[in-house]
Amino acid sequence: MISPKTSNLKVPQHRAPRVRKRRIQERTEVARASIIAAATPMFAEQGFDAISVRDIEIAAEVKRGMLSYHFESKDSLWMVVADEMFADLVRELDLRLVILKDLPKRESVALLIRFHVRYYSEHPVLSRFVSQEARQDTWRTKYLVTKHKHPSLSLLAKHITESLDLSEREFAHWYYIMVSASATIFSFEPECKLLFGFSSYDEGVVEQHAAMMVNMLLGKSEDK
Repeated sequence: MISPKTSNLKVPQHRAPRVRKRRIQERTEVARASIIAAATPMFAEQGFDAISVRDIEIAAEVKRGMLSYHFESKDSLWMVVADEMFADLVRELDLRLVILKDLPKRESVALLIRFHVRYYSEHPVLSRFVSQEARQDTWRTKYLVTKHKHPSLSLLAKHITESLDLSEREFAHWYYIMVSASATIFSFEPECKLLFGFSSYDEGVVEQHAAMMVNMLLGKSEDK
């Protein structure tokens, strides 16, 4: 028989399953992030076809089968990597495109050039990643162009062609000149250091490169 004094006592609920579930979720998130972090430079430096699922798992220090568990396939992982790399670039570029209409034409184009130089100096892996894919006619190139490049490029093209009085064909040349010149010195940082004795990541180098890019593409401003 239960004692009257103890019949109303609340029995504490056992919380171990909830704690274990949270820990499992944390480990899952860590493993997923580790795979992305390992795969990103591998895709950029070696290319999609040169690395295997197991190569990525070893680099990420996760168990065999974890890539398929989290991403289903190497194709899906590549798309996640691409989405993450372009998400910040597109967001930052779109923010600048919104305010350009309030700036003088030369100043607005100079801002875009400086933005690209600064961004590629901070994210050299992006240009290496794109270089691996853009030279091939693959589903991956189509994915990058369709999902990430076309939306913002249309706004960029409209602003540049109007500001610099360029045709659509001329803008295509301007775009590749600007992007290549903005990114190469940072993507080729090891070569730059060997050839010229300095790191292209140095703050002064980044600023000088941005200034030279503006002058080369726009000419020196009349007030200088």
